[in-house]
Amino acid sequence: MIGVNEAENSNKINDERAFCTYLLTIRRARFNAEEAAYFRAYFQTLAAAGCEVLVVDGSPPEVFAEHKEAWRSVCRHEPVDPQYKYLNGKVNGIHTGVAIAEHDRIILADDDIRYTPDDVRRMAELLADYDMVRPQNYFRPLPVWARTEAARMLINRAWIAEGDYSGTLGVTKNAVLRVGHYDGDVLFDNEEIVRHFRLKGARVKYARDFFLLKLPPTFEKWIEQRPRQAYEDFVMRAKTLFFASLPLVLVFAWMKAGWQLFLIYVAVISVGASVSAALGLKDGSARFFPPQIVLYAPLWVAERCVSTYWAFYWYFMHGGYPFGDKVVAKGTGRAWSGASAISKENDDDTTTF
Repeated sequence: MIGVNEAENSNKINDERAFCTYLLTIRRARFNAEEAAYFRAYFQTLAAAGCEVLVVDGSPPEVFAEHKEAWRSVCRHEPVDPQYKYLNGKVNGIHTGVAIAEHDRIILADDDIRYTPDDVRRMAELLADYDMVRPQNYFRPLPVWARTEAARMLINRAWIAEGDYSGTLGVTKNAVLRVGHYDGDVLFDNEEIVRHFRLKGARVKYARDFFLLKLPPTFEKWIEQRPRQAYEDFVMRAKTLFFASLPLVLVFAWMKAGWQLFLIYVAVISVGASVSAALGLKDGSARFFPPQIVLYAPLWVAERCVSTYWAFYWYFMHGGYPFGDKVVAKGTGRAWSGASAISKENDDDTTTF
């Protein structure tokens, strides 16, 4: 355990040992002293690992001031540049941070992602060869709702060659400036930037065996996220159609053939979901996902069916889904389909799985 003075000294922005920038964008409606203290300790760990810790804060002025005082000397704390006016405020924070980052290698991370010093070093090493690195996430601790989400992660790993969608990325500043701005008026910004890089011919590494800790949301936050994830999936029409039609098929089976066929359908779907999740236990994921997680896959299927109709409500009644104090109409942006087409043609390092 390093001493306080040593930790704070290691956080000096111009520390010659720093070799990457850890960029966190954050926005809080209210100041939380406990959370601020937790982040302070985390920032010290990152700085000791060789990071310039850069926090771009879009909080109201009074909360911003509290954050600045709480994190004094352990990070570089900056406001969002008002020249960026995307609907997704996180994207504005990312562009602000990339522009002022002192290092070429940059770690972009949501506020629920936690890097260890070894994780930082591995990401920095990968960025020596790639313009972007997309790792994988795992949850700790594992309340029931996080187990359901973990099952979703495994299903994605089974069906998607690139692996599950990540809440953190490694990028190089030179590459971000070269490929230009990605669509910031979307909900699914984490994947939009990845596909924008692919569309522009950047070297993207899909690190399926690189796992980073993601803290589970509170139950209330998890419930809030359900329709948003379903809304973001609207671009995948077959997937949305599957989850929208599944309840109708079950009701039809019940009405036409009784509860026996209904239960058979439920059993087949449940087994299929669990088998799909089990197929995602590869490339080292078994170290981070307990095997019993696959049993929660049917719960995720049931949740997604409900959430799909919930997302339909937001789409048809409000024209979008709320993001902060705005309603964002697009789940995904212009890079999604273009990058998908390109990835089918490329077999080189731009799509290394």
